[in-house]
Amino acid sequence: MTYQIFRSPKLWLLSLVLFFLTATEALAQKDKEKEKQYAALLEKAEYHLLSDEYDEAIPFLLDAYKLKPNADCAKQLSDTYYLNKQYGNMLPYLELAKAGGLTDKDYAYRQGLGLHAVHKFDEAIQSFTQFKSTLKAGDERIPEVDRYIKYCQNGKELVKNPVKVKIKNLGPVINSKYPDYVPAISADETVLVFTSRRKGGTGDDEKSPKKDPQDNQYFEDIYISVKADDTTWTTPQILAGSGINTESHDAAVGLSPDGQELFIYKVTGKDGGDLYQSTLVGSVWSAPKNLGPNINTASWEPSASTTSDEKVLFFTSDKKGGFGGRDIYMAKVEPDAFFALAVYLGPNIPPPLAVDAPFIHADGKTLYFSSKGHTSMGGFDIFYCTINTETGDISAEPKNIGYPINTSGDDVFFVWSADNKRAYFSSAREGGYGDKDLYLLERDEAKSELVVFKGTIMSCEKDKAVGGTILVTDLGTGKAVGIYTSNVTTGKYTVILPAGKNYAITVEAPGYAFYSKNINIPHLDHYVEMKDSICLDPLEIGTVFVLNNVFFDVDKATLRPESLTELDRLYDILLKNPSIRIRISGHTDSDGSEEHNLKLSDSRAHAVKDFLVAKGIAATRLEYKGFGEGSPVKPNDTPENKQLNRRTEIEVIK
Repeated sequence: MTYQIFRSPKLWLLSLVLFFLTATEALAQKDKEKEKQYAALLEKAEYHLLSDEYDEAIPFLLDAYKLKPNADCAKQLSDTYYLNKQYGNMLPYLELAKAGGLTDKDYAYRQGLGLHAVHKFDEAIQSFTQFKSTLKAGDERIPEVDRYIKYCQNGKELVKNPVKVKIKNLGPVINSKYPDYVPAISADETVLVFTSRRKGGTGDDEKSPKKDPQDNQYFEDIYISVKADDTTWTTPQILAGSGINTESHDAAVGLSPDGQELFIYKVTGKDGGDLYQSTLVGSVWSAPKNLGPNINTASWEPSASTTSDEKVLFFTSDKKGGFGGRDIYMAKVEPDAFFALAVYLGPNIPPPLAVDAPFIHADGKTLYFSSKGHTSMGGFDIFYCTINTETGDISAEPKNIGYPINTSGDDVFFVWSADNKRAYFSSAREGGYGDKDLYLLERDEAKSELVVFKGTIMSCEKDKAVGGTILVTDLGTGKAVGIYTSNVTTGKYTVILPAGKNYAITVEAPGYAFYSKNINIPHLDHYVEMKDSICLDPLEIGTVFVLNNVFFDVDKATLRPESLTELDRLYDILLKNPSIRIRISGHTDSDGSEEHNLKLSDSRAHAVKDFLVAKGIAATRLEYKGFGEGSPVKPNDTPENKQLNRRTEIEVIK
């Protein structure tokens, strides 16, 4: 063939011309197809941009830029990332965007935002300073630029001394490309409730999904996930319950430590939103109940957190009387279960800018919140302080929780686990799945002066869950610490107990004898978890239960003051069940003579009877007897066993 070509120059030249014509035509066809694809991608992006759907438009713009890198497309990407507040992602396209029409002035400002977002603080300061030099005195943008310069200065200091933590994204099972925020966890970290503006929420229709006309994003809905194992969360589901999620905004803003009470934000008007409370009854969340006029106003109340004893509520509001933005307030729960007038914490937490997302730790004294002021390194940063929940007084200036927990983006809605080793929070940092994501913080060393008392309450007779009432009393003061309930379906309960106190635990349920337990917790510097599967006996003939929180003076029959709470519980049972007759039995350990112990136990049982008679219970309903050391429940060989043998028992005899 080669020989034929060289032997026929005209034929060879014709073949070469045909080859180049074919190649040129193929390239032209390829370029034409490329232009067609490019135009189609821009058209799809434009469709979403017209509706301010920046998240939806960005993938099409990126594909278009990869297909055909050019200044115009770079300008569109720069503008879209800027409008979507993804300043770090905007940076790579800025330089070329100038050729696409971005002015030098806008370039300097946007470059400052982008450099700040990726923590290049010195370079960001230069860009912001350059931009500021182009502004005239009195320009309304100057305060904002100065604020960003201050953010950069704060960031430089915080990055120098990072806190030792591990931070990880909760992953694509929990997070979506839409905003996911406000994590709320139970004290045992088995339940995660959060808010999301993802597609497919309540009232959404695939053909015409509902969006908020104010920002063109999907409405907020409340989602729930549970721990499948120690590290895995189940796929989130929309939280079921009457009136929980609606076609408008519904946001979870706080969960009680026992996971039984959920605080919810709902839109109530054009500018306002109120706080509501829903209770878990078995496996069903009750219809949300408005927290009332001492909490909610015609203004905006978007966040809430309750102490572990559920006696104090912290919340935010932009109502008149504060500094003009969102401020933190504190309200106590009155005996009638209504909230007292809210106390403004502004004098103690002065908000130079908006504050939000208060979280009171289970220790009852450490308050976390997010602020755009103070020493923030950008947007909302997380701060903490020590607060007296009785007075609202704060002992020192709030402190920034530090980098890398805080970043140049919004870091907000921070909640600790009870043991202080893990925290959950929302962040708009680089590397997320889109907008705000939920993150987990872990640290190796942590101190928490807390005991978590948890377990189940069951019926001894039928082995079924019982919805019991748990009364916790501080035996040192005689004051009730808190009243809790177990879940009627599962029997689960969780109670938080600060260390350094002696507690009486009493469990009651209609138709059952009450259960009592004494928990004396010394001062601790670490977290302790106590489990107790409580079994309640039916209130019938033959039922015997121990008064574990009835105490006498040493070697005497004198009732100590800390016994009154438990004896009042016994009195209530007798009052509510007028047909019951009981026998009060006294028991001792084996220390001392048998005769002495028999007499002592009889006198102590008599003292309990006298207390009840003095309260108004007929003496004919009460028998008493001392058994001395004759009926031990444990060998008298250790101080702990001897304590168990020294007891007062109640037996239902009619």
